[in-house]
Amino acid sequence: MIKLLIFIVVIAIPTQVFSKQTWQIVTENYPPYFSENLPSNGWLYEIAESALKTQGINSELEFTTWDRALKLLEKNRKTAILGAFYSLKRNEVFYYSSPLAVAHSGVFKRKESVINFDGTVQSLTPYSIGTEDNAFVSQEFARNRELAITSTKSLPTSLYLLQQGRIDLVAGTKEVGNYWLEHTKTEDSDDNNIEYLSPDLASHKLYLVVSKSNYRAKEYLQKFNRGIDIITKNGRIAKIMKKHNFSNQKIAEYINFLKENEGI
Repeated sequence: MIKLLIFIVVIAIPTQVFSKQTWQIVTENYPPYFSENLPSNGWLYEIAESALKTQGINSELEFTTWDRALKLLEKNRKTAILGAFYSLKRNEVFYYSSPLAVAHSGVFKRKESVINFDGTVQSLTPYSIGTEDNAFVSQEFARNRELAITSTKSLPTSLYLLQQGRIDLVAGTKEVGNYWLEHTKTEDSDDNNIEYLSPDLASHKLYLVVSKSNYRAKEYLQKFNRGIDIITKNGRIAKIMKKHNFSNQKIAEYINFLKENEGI
């Protein structure tokens, strides 16, 4: 009997090793949430990675342009995208995890520019606006055909055009834009001459998404959501955020956010 048990254990070990999944996750650099230039690829990726590990799943992360990330997932060449906003168009092709974080979108301007912005998209129609290709600012922004839009490959590219005076405004994510302005400096530009205009055009929850054409999509998201719930309850999320220099108050607020949005 003992020999039989030993034999079963021995043959089970390689089976577990070879059956362990590895998710191929793709996204764009999106600091301060995640970036190849941040420790552990950023706090939000480390949380996603830790959640998957509770389900026996490894993960590999590729940073690319947002447009390419969307195409890779639609063609099932990657398992998931991290950090997608919800939109009606994306909802046609992707399934969404429970919300993972919140970002705010709006417009940036040069400080010396006089911009008559009243918080509505309509008030932006007199100005030239740079925005990342395929970036989602708000439903109203996407529907307005009167806006003079200049598409760029990235938010930093749009901000550079703004610094050079080639456009009037940049539409994008407040947290990401402020990060790039704070951490990216060049000899021929003054990053402090750009500011974010209040109020926000919209706030967005960030999700992990899987293509609806993947026959295991719902199973994958169930496992991921289960993992987030586990590391919320066992204190792992608090440890990760502490490592990334979040205050106790911010950690408590974030954990409350996850609990309030569990299962949504």
